[in-house]
Amino acid sequence: MTRHSLKHAGYSLLEVLVALSILATGLTVLLATQGNSNQQTVFSSELTRASMLARSKMVDLEFEVMKEGLSTDEQYFDGDFREEGYEDIRWSAKVEPVEIPEEAREELLAKINSQLFGGVDGEGGALQGNAAFSSMLPTLIAQLPEIINRIGEKVRRVELVVEFPYGGKTHEITVVQYIVDRQTADFNLFDAAAEDL
Repeated sequence: MTRHSLKHAGYSLLEVLVALSILATGLTVLLATQGNSNQQTVFSSELTRASMLARSKMVDLEFEVMKEGLSTDEQYFDGDFREEGYEDIRWSAKVEPVEIPEEAREELLAKINSQLFGGVDGEGGALQGNAAFSSMLPTLIAQLPEIINRIGEKVRRVELVVEFPYGGKTHEITVVQYIVDRQTADFNLFDAAAEDL
């Protein structure tokens, strides 16, 4: 082997340093990505746990509200999940009567009136020309707001907020559900309409 071939047989120090810096940069990016992925996995696990606890608490709240009966006032509940083994996860709930806005009632009445008697565009409604039924229908339609109110009396909106810690911050999820009282046997939507006829 000649002296010239020995000189070019290895890597120079500069080539080794460049290769190491490229390797170090690649490993840094890879480790940062892996660390971020691990954090997302842990957060996802915490979020899933909080969601399952929220679902369980919503069932408990529905049972409690139905057992005590539907109140006409807003009700507030709160607590933690100490019994389930998660004392650092807290919850709060608001149960409120459902009120149908006046605009929604008017819109519903306008649509019913349009479908039954015909709209402003000149198209006939399903009952246009039926004099026997048409004479009673305005009285029944006048009772619709009362019927809608009676439906609202049997429905409650439950908003549940579950707070859980992660990464030094408090995160929350909000779940909304409507509870309907189907147990009351004497509930009749048409009582009000029958009384006025």
